[in-house]
Amino acid sequence: MRSHIDRSLAHAEKDTEALLAVLRLLVFSAITAVFWAGGALEHAHMAMFSFVALGAFATVSLVLAWIGFFRPWLPWVFATLDVGLLLHCIGPLALAFGTSASGILAAPIASLIFLLLAIAAVRHRPYLVLYTAGLYVAGWAVLWVATGTQAPDAAFVLPGEITRLSVVALTAVVLFVAVGRTRRALADAIREARLRSNLSRFFSAGIADQLARFEPVTASFRPQQAAVMFIDVRGFTPMAERMTADALALFLSEYRRRMAAPVTRRGGVIDKFIGDGIMAVFGVPHPTEADAGNAVQCGLDILDATDRWNEERAAAGLGPVEVGIGIHYGEVTAGALGDEERLEFTVIGDTVNAANRIEELAGALGVRLLVSEPALRAAGQLGNGAMWEPVPDQALRGRRQPLRLLRQKPPAELHHSQPDVAVAAS
Repeated sequence: MRSHIDRSLAHAEKDTEALLAVLRLLVFSAITAVFWAGGALEHAHMAMFSFVALGAFATVSLVLAWIGFFRPWLPWVFATLDVGLLLHCIGPLALAFGTSASGILAAPIASLIFLLLAIAAVRHRPYLVLYTAGLYVAGWAVLWVATGTQAPDAAFVLPGEITRLSVVALTAVVLFVAVGRTRRALADAIREARLRSNLSRFFSAGIADQLARFEPVTASFRPQQAAVMFIDVRGFTPMAERMTADALALFLSEYRRRMAAPVTRRGGVIDKFIGDGIMAVFGVPHPTEADAGNAVQCGLDILDATDRWNEERAAAGLGPVEVGIGIHYGEVTAGALGDEERLEFTVIGDTVNAANRIEELAGALGVRLLVSEPALRAAGQLGNGAMWEPVPDQALRGRRQPLRLLRQKPPAELHHSQPDVAVAAS
C-alpha cells in the first residue's frame, strides 16, 4: 500500500512540475519586464548572468516537463538552482537600487523567496519547504559575511535583516505544517480510493462505498426487500476427490468466473463463495422492482452458461458439470458486519435461510432450478404455466411454514419462454 501511495504522489508531482515549469517561465518574463522598465539591469551587469540563467532554467524545466522526464530528486535540484540564482541577483540589484550591500534583504527582488517557498509547497513536500528556506538563510549568511560585515552601517542594518529572515523562517514553518497535513490527507485519499477500487472488484459500487465508509453495525444494518440465490455443483465432493490440487483450483476459478458473469450482468452481487457454493443477492444496497425478475432471469442465464461450458468440456474430453439453483424473494437485513480488522457486507434473515434450503431441496429432487412462489410473483412470472410448474409439497429443513415452490419445465415441455426482464442497476 505504501509503495502505491508513493507512486501516486510521484505521478501527481510529475504533473505539478509541468505546471510549475510554465509558471516559472511566466514569472521570469514578468520580473525581466519590470526590472528592464525600471532600468535596474542596466546598472547591475553582474545580475544579467542570473537573469539569463533564470530564463535558461525556466526553458529547460519546461522542456523536461514537456517530454515527461521526472525523477524524485529533480525538485531538490530545482529548489537549489532557484535559491542560488535568486541570491546571485540580490547583491548586484541591491546596489543598483542604491541599497547598501549590508542590507541584502532590502532589495525588492529578495521578496521572491516567498514565491519559491510557495513553489516548494505546491510540490507537496514539507521538507523541501524547510530546505528552500534553510538554503536561503545560509546564502544570506555567506553574502553578509562577504560584504555586509564590512559596511559602516552593518550594525544598524543587521536587526532589520534578522527580522526579514524571521518572517521567511516563520512562513516556512507554517507552510511545512500545512504541506505535511495536506500530504497526509492526499495519502489517506489515495488509500481510500485504492480500497474502493479493490472492493469494487468484488462488490457493486454501492456496497463498496458502504464497506469503505464502515459504520457501526446498528447504523449499517437495515431491513429491505431482496432476491437471494444459492448455486451449488452437484456431486462436487466425489469430483474433487479425483482431482489434483492444481486441477481443483483451476476448476473452481473457471466455475466461479462463469457463474459470476450472469450475476453481474443482471445487476446482482456475489455475497460469498463457499467452496463450490455461491450466494448471490439482487437488490442490495438499493432495492428495485426488477430485482426478483433479474434473479429469475439470472438463474436461466446460469443454466445456459452451464450448458455451453459442458459443450466445451465434452469437446475437451471432460465430464459434464451439473449445477443446482434455489431462488427466494422477501425481506432481508443487509449491511456491513465486522470491525476495523475484518469487514464483510452480507444479508441475513429468513429469506436467506429459505433460499439455501430451496437449493438443497433442488438437489434432492434432481431439479436444476427451483424458485419460490414469492420470487416468481415478484418477477411477474407466476402465471407463466408454459415455463414453470409446481413441485409436490416438500418441507424445507428447519422451516415450519410451508413454501410453494416451482421448477422450470424440462426443455422438451417448454412451449415458449418469458421475454427477457429488463435489468435495473442495483
